[in-house]
Amino acid sequence: MENIYTEIDISISSKKKNAIIFDKIMKWCIYILIALIPLWFLPITQNVLNLDKQVLMVVLLTIALIAWLGKLLTQEEIHWYKGLIVMLVLGFVVIYALSAFFSARFYDSLMGFDTHLSRSLINVIYFFIFLLLIVNLFGEKKEREIEIFKFLFILLASSTIAGIIGLLQALGAFIFPWGFSKAPSFNTIGTVTSLGIFLASLLPLALSLLFYSKKWEGGDGKKMLTVFKVLLSVLIIISLITILLVNFRLLWIITAIGMILISGFWLARRHIFLNQNLGWLAIPLTILALCLIFVLFKPVILPRLNLPLELGLSQKGAWGIVKNVIKDNPVLGTGPETFIYSYSLNKPQDINQTIFWNLRFANAPSEIMSLLSEIGILGILALLIVIGVSLVKFIKTLVVSKENHDNLIGLKIGLFSSWLVLFMSWFLYPQNITLLFVFWLFLASLCVIHSDAKDIKTIHIKGSGKMALAISFGFIVIVIGIIGLLYLEASRYIAEAEYKNGLTLVNNGKLDVGINKIVQATVINPYEDKFYRDLAQLFLAQINSDLNNPDLKQEDKTTKVQTGISNAINSVIRATTLNSNDVANWIIRGLIYRNLIPLVSGTGSWAIDSYEKALTLEPDNPYIYTEIGRTYVNGADLLIDQAQKDQNVKKQMDDDLGYAVEAYNKAIELKSDYAPAQFELALVLDRQGKTDEAINKMEASKTLAPKDSGVAFQLGVLYYKSSQFDKAKTELNRAISLDENFSNARYLLGLLLDKEGNKAGAIEQFEMIAKLNPDNSLVKQILDNLKAGKPALGSEKLGPPIQPETVPIEEDQPEKLGPNQLPQ
Repeated sequence: MENIYTEIDISISSKKKNAIIFDKIMKWCIYILIALIPLWFLPITQNVLNLDKQVLMVVLLTIALIAWLGKLLTQEEIHWYKGLIVMLVLGFVVIYALSAFFSARFYDSLMGFDTHLSRSLINVIYFFIFLLLIVNLFGEKKEREIEIFKFLFILLASSTIAGIIGLLQALGAFIFPWGFSKAPSFNTIGTVTSLGIFLASLLPLALSLLFYSKKWEGGDGKKMLTVFKVLLSVLIIISLITILLVNFRLLWIITAIGMILISGFWLARRHIFLNQNLGWLAIPLTILALCLIFVLFKPVILPRLNLPLELGLSQKGAWGIVKNVIKDNPVLGTGPETFIYSYSLNKPQDINQTIFWNLRFANAPSEIMSLLSEIGILGILALLIVIGVSLVKFIKTLVVSKENHDNLIGLKIGLFSSWLVLFMSWFLYPQNITLLFVFWLFLASLCVIHSDAKDIKTIHIKGSGKMALAISFGFIVIVIGIIGLLYLEASRYIAEAEYKNGLTLVNNGKLDVGINKIVQATVINPYEDKFYRDLAQLFLAQINSDLNNPDLKQEDKTTKVQTGISNAINSVIRATTLNSNDVANWIIRGLIYRNLIPLVSGTGSWAIDSYEKALTLEPDNPYIYTEIGRTYVNGADLLIDQAQKDQNVKKQMDDDLGYAVEAYNKAIELKSDYAPAQFELALVLDRQGKTDEAINKMEASKTLAPKDSGVAFQLGVLYYKSSQFDKAKTELNRAISLDENFSNARYLLGLLLDKEGNKAGAIEQFEMIAKLNPDNSLVKQILDNLKAGKPALGSEKLGPPIQPETVPIEEDQPEKLGPNQLPQ
């Protein structure tokens, strides 16, 4: 009998030890996460901030969750926080998941995409897990409160460092070695405005704790209190200096809201502080007055920092998009992280007349507006219910409660004010993962410090086989699901790192090796459409390289080109299959087919079909119409030789040129100052024999793109054709001044100089061409003719060009190879 009791005691002791170990693992994961979220970034992927923070959160919270579940399984009873707020948040997560499930692009809704991921479903799931873990840190009430103090101390310490880094960066004292960090706008939080919101939201908490930290007064806590107050003072000073130097109106408004809240709540509970001097409230009131001065009068006290302009939609333009989305998808919206697709489909047409016409915005001007379009009315209602119930519960404690002895009142007022400031910023600016993380940390902390014994439910599982079985089964299901999410996150991160390495190699001239890296990225993560989209363009570059490689035998060249064509087509088809709602995929598909017109029959019509699909997703994009025009012109180029012999073929060629004119005119109708369309239209008009009209269009292109050497050259050619030789010479000289290695311009200028009898000038031009093209036999013959006193070509005819004609500078497109141009 004695041995039996000994075995039971050992078993109970072992379970307690395991529970303690699991508890420590869970808490340390949370400590580390809170410490690193404001600071964490790695130069491994293109999204050096938010993706790294997401990975960090997923890994640490997965470990913490498994540790918590392990702790529960070692106990004979389960303690569960059954507060209404947590259940309402769970309901919000369920609605969010439904919206993601029915979204236009489930993978983006689940994981987010490379340049934006803060509203992804995986983030919302892990924010809920974070909330769940914190509110279920059970023990005595005093012990739970101490844990919250630890969490907030760690956050405030980490935030102070982040604030110092952000301030140094803004002042030009760059402290990191990587190229992307050598910018005043770089910091570890996000945009400069995000940094300002982050620091402004912490001010109420820091001020409240600084002047009412009774929790650590006396005894061993005195040293801790001194350290804490020094930390808070530094954070407050850094925050105010940053906001003052950045001097954005939005930041002053958010700071003012925080000061109003903290002052109002402290005065509402002034009966608690009869024996305490409330003169410190002069500080938040002074800050409030300063905020109002800057909001109303916009004074310039200090030189404004040289910070880049943050691009974003106007409230009016974004609201028009959101209204269209809600009209078609009122209940669940279009799905998390799909605002970019809604923008493409519904963007304001007048934005085409601005320099931002080619940007695709992933955010509305505010988080709430983005969420309304993405999770619909039902999702927003669920969120507002969570916030509303939280407000009622917390305000009731802070204002209505008649409790006169509350050592946590400073923490409660500061924490609630900071949490509410963060939520109100949702109506003013898009949020990133750091701001959202702190929002959920504050909400969880508020739930803990406002909880009591009746919020804890105890479930006894001892002696209940069914209960134990159900809990074990639930444990297995949760672990499988969470491990699945961890696998998706890890594979995505590794693939993004491979993708970035591949692009770096390509940019360094190592095309083949770079392609192999990106192919490897598609093996690791086969769900990312941008990998395939960019691969298709790289395979096209590889085809051009092989075609122009003189060292390749014809048989090897044919084999490599055929392989490249197959790879390019398969890659771009895969991109559109994975994500048929992204206009960039269809534009690149059309681009690939258009460039393959001389090599593969039928690709011209495939290109037109692809561009027409792109137009259904972004109907007001002038670039797409210009590409359609170029496709018809490329098709017409193939018919030139046959058209001279067959009238039917000539008619087809003329029809293609006519369709091209229609497409270019449509592009100009959408964007009147679109230089590429004007340029291409001029070339087609010239081919149609309408030289005067062509000159007018090319002159318009010159006005729109005065620094473009290609426009100058083509205008010179048109002037030459219309016998306006002086103007032609002027434009050709302008082309050479813009690009001294422009052989075509020097070639035609040399012929003009020779025509004028200026042999010395002509020889000078062709000698320069010979340096640029040392193996060109035609140039050598021309130089021999000129030096012998003969006409350059032995006749007065215009000879062939030395190199292909250039086209005007194309405005950058988000779909082109490289990182998307989307604001964060």
